Amino acid sequence: MKFFQLLTLNRCATLAAAFLLGACSPGAEKTATGDSTESAAPGKASLSVELAAVEQKSIPLKISVNGSLAAWQEAIIGSQLNGVRIDALRVEVGDTVKKGQTLAVFDQETIKADLAQARAGVAEAQALYEQAKLNADMIRNITDQGAVSAQERNQIVAAEKSAQARLLSAKALQTQQEIRLRNSTVTALDDGVISSRTATLGAVPNPGQELFRLVRQQRLEWQAEVTDSELSRIKVGMPVAVFNEAQTLKGTVRTISPVINADSRNGMVYVDVPGAYAKGLKPGMYLRGEFDLGEQTATVIPQTSIIERDGFTYAFTLDETNSQVQRIKLQVNKAQGEFIEVLDGLKPGDKVVRSGVAFLAHGDVVKVVK
Repeated sequence: MKFFQLLTLNRCATLAAAFLLGACSPGAEKTATGDSTESAAPGKASLSVELAAVEQKSIPLKISVNGSLAAWQEAIIGSQLNGVRIDALRVEVGDTVKKGQTLAVFDQETIKADLAQARAGVAEAQALYEQAKLNADMIRNITDQGAVSAQERNQIVAAEKSAQARLLSAKALQTQQEIRLRNSTVTALDDGVISSRTATLGAVPNPGQELFRLVRQQRLEWQAEVTDSELSRIKVGMPVAVFNEAQTLKGTVRTISPVINADSRNGMVYVDVPGAYAKGLKPGMYLRGEFDLGEQTATVIPQTSIIERDGFTYAFTLDETNSQVQRIKLQVNKAQGEFIEVLDGLKPGDKVVRSGVAFLAHGDVVKVVK
């Protein structure tokens, strides 16, 4: 009985050792990530795969960047008076205005009084000039050279010229007061929308002080920073699509900055976006846009065929026997829809695994299905 028990224990120990040895032997197990370079057992399919052909397609050529909306031009409307208070404000921020529309009114009583005084000065100077002119004309008509002395003659002619100068000075003063009266009504310089108002009722602003800002013609533009390598591919007049949530706005490249930022190596592109204000867009919004560069013929594979590992891009092809996968390194460009452009590593007509590449490793045995 003891001999039978000892024999049974020895057989169990032998079986356990064999099991452990098999479980720990090389190639018996592959990591879950599929990074092992060991091949699966010959003839044993680890995964069923579909193949996709490497093709040449005409794909749209686009550059996608982010940028900000800004006013095409902002007009600054300031004060042109000194020592006069603001009596009335006619607009608020966000109001749409027309060219020449009244925005604010300054106190006009003092200005009107000054203008009346200036007009009186013109009338007085006009009367003195007319009298001096009559005197001078009389002197000029005297043919008898001995009737008046040369000194008296010169004095009368000089008085005429002096009276004429005072009249011109009085008229200039009157014009100045008329300009002040016109400037007491602040008007819009162009059609647009009021984007800022610093004017305060009752304030006495200094000459040149900003009162309003006006987005001219409600016209916005999208300003995008583009890398120097891509900037050369963008031309004035090129179509651009600007995206805002569910909206897509059509724009056109208006101008391109002639300089590149030395720190960022980016250049500014200015894109007209007609109707942006009407669609609810505002200056300062940060939006994505795409420059349409046309189309080009490119070598492409499905995006599902690639995998990125250790900073490199790979795809899987089959060996000569069509039973084992081989991992190849690719150089790719930006994705275009469901495809991605291949710059190096594959050629048209090659076959790659269509999907499920995350579960494959170099040398895995696979079964190809249609």
